[in-house]
Order: sequence, then C-alpha cells, then structure tokens
Amino acid sequence: MFANAQSKHSAFYSACVAFSDAHVIKELAARVGLNSQQQCNKLDVKKPKHHLYATEMMLLTKATRNPVTGEMDTRMIEALLKEIDLTVAPLPAEESNAPKKSMNERLLTISAATGEICSHTLAMNATQRINQRTKDQVVKRAQQAVRELVMLMNEVEVKFHAVPVLSCAVDALGSMPMPGLS
Repeated sequence: MFANAQSKHSAFYSACVAFSDAHVIKELAARVGLNSQQQCNKLDVKKPKHHLYATEMMLLTKATRNPVTGEMDTRMIEALLKEIDLTVAPLPAEESNAPKKSMNERLLTISAATGEICSHTLAMNATQRINQRTKDQVVKRAQQAVRELVMLMNEVEVKFHAVPVLSCAVDALGSMPMPGLS
C-alpha cells in the first residue's frame, strides 16, 4: 500500500526498544499498577496494533527513578518530543540526594560533553558512517549538555534575583549619566 515501508516514528520506536532492553518491563509495570503483559506488548515495535498511552509512558518513566541521583530513563519521552521537533531538559528532583554542582563543575561537564560530541562527529566525518550505538551516545551526551546548560541558566537566574536591589543599583549606576562626569 505504501512505497516507503520504513517507520515514520523511528526515533520513538528505537527508544522503546532501548527502554525495553534496559529494564524489566514486567517489574516496572507491576510497580506502578499497570498490566505487565499489556505494557510489554505496547513497547514491542513488532506489534503495531498496541499503542502506549502518554500516562503509561509517564508512569513507566517515573518508575525508573534512581533514589540516589534522582535521574530517570526519559528516552521514550525525549524521542516522542523529538518527533515534533522539541527537546526536553529535566530539572533535578527536590528529593534527590545528589550533591549540588558548582557553576565551574557545570561548565566543565558541558565542555566535556561538547568535546565528546566533537570527537564522535570527527569520527563520523572520517568514515562517512554512523551506527546505532554511536548515534545513541551522541544523542545522550547532547541531551546531558542541554540539561547542564538549562541548570546553569537556572542557577544564574537565581543568583541574579537573589540580590535584586544590589543588581538594580549597579545597573542604574552603570547606565545613568553622572552630573559633572558626562
């Protein structure tokens, strides 16, 4: 019926496969009160009649939360949003026990991620090929860099608004003409 047999949602389907490979879906589904077999079927790309609902995807994603770091496996949601040309940058959970990063640590993490992406890009240009593993690594590092950038922006905003009177006074002094000096 269609000339192109390739899936229109390959990013989402490959994310579903990777999510299924990384987790025991029956355990995750049981933990959040979903039918285990149905969720396995919905994540199986070979069963196109089964569709994953947004609420189920959210529950499965939340079930992967690491209590120590607060991180979750968000690859399905990220891929779904990628299909509509959006990106996601999760904020850290308040209950996370992970130590807060300083601005310098954030900048170093961003630089390291950017360097790794550049390295992969040079390798891809040299070979003119990219495999699934490399693609996944590049996307994962790029998403980590975006998250760190969002957190850096948030931190800068918080620091700026922490002393608004002082920052406004400095702005005013810097931009106002001074009598006798102008």
